[in-house]
Parts: sequence; C-alpha cells; structure tokens
Amino acid sequence: MVKTQSSGAARRGEHPSGPPATPVRRTIKGETALSDTHGVFLMVAITVILAAIVLLMLLSMLPAGSLAEPQPPIIITEISHVNAGAGALTYASRVTLKNNSSTTYENDCLRAVFYVNGYKACIVQTLNGHLLIPSHHYGVKTLGGEGCRDRFWNPGEEMTADLTDGTFYPGAEVTLKIVDKRNGRVISKHTVRA
Repeated sequence: MVKTQSSGAARRGEHPSGPPATPVRRTIKGETALSDTHGVFLMVAITVILAAIVLLMLLSMLPAGSLAEPQPPIIITEISHVNAGAGALTYASRVTLKNNSSTTYENDCLRAVFYVNGYKACIVQTLNGHLLIPSHHYGVKTLGGEGCRDRFWNPGEEMTADLTDGTFYPGAEVTLKIVDKRNGRVISKHTVRA
C-alpha cells in the first residue's frame, strides 16, 4: 500500500498550505495580558474628553456677552464734575441716566435715590421735568433730556439730573436706585465710580 504525502502531512500537524503551524497554548483565567479595569478607565477618560470638546464647541456658538451679567433697566451713563460753561472742575455732579430696557416708564411714578459710598446723598422725588419745577427739590437743581420732557420715559432715552455741586467727587462710588413710588419697589439699581 502506498501512502500519499498529503495524508502523512496531515498526521504530523502541518498546515496543508505552508510551514508547520505553531502550537496554540490555551490560557487560564486571570493570565490574560488585558485588564478590565484599564479598559473601563480608558473608556471613561475618552468619554470625558469628548464631552469637554462638545461643550467647548457649544459655548463657542453662543453670542458674545450672552453669559455676562445683565444690565439693570436704568443705568448711569455719565457723571460730570466740570462746569458746563467754563470747563473748570466745580464738582458739578451732573448725572446722565438712560432707560436701558425695553420698558416704557411713566416718569412721574419714579423716584431716584442717589448714594455716595453707601450713604444716601440725594432723592429726586419725580423724574418728570415739568413736575419737578414747582416741587420742593432739595439736592437737585434741574432735570433735562428727552426722558423727562413728557409723561413717558421711552427705551433708549436719556435724562440728565443736575444735582447740587459737590454731591459727587471723582473716585466716589455712586449708586442709583430707581423706586416705583406707587408700591415702593426698587426697579433698578446701578453702581459706578464717579
């Protein structure tokens, strides 16, 4: 009987298409080179990094200034210390206020209270220029500007309160509170450096 070479090769463990196969040794549990703990740690790290990248991308899509603190409805835009005519430093204390909101206010229903370094300095009992004239207005000489000319203070309009000279001085912390006279509620509070 003649044996074929192919049957002999099969008996010796050779692979029919090439060199002899290397023996495969089975590993027992706990002898693996991979660690489940390392795999979990790696997946958590990748997830955190991807979440941070997505968060940065979303934050970059927000409009500029949308995370900034919102401005109060009525703000101080300027405090002038110089005489309007001569330009000399007289501590003139002219304060320009602006309706910075989208709300129209009835200016006679508003009272402005000014503080200097935390102490009450002046109260303007009405922000209507025509009604201020006949009233007792201690601490304020005049009101002017488009916000006090008629009955309403519209969004974007400004008014200037010319307070008694020396009320404010350069470097002082000036706080403005606008109070609704009907209910005593503070509708705006704004603090600036004079």
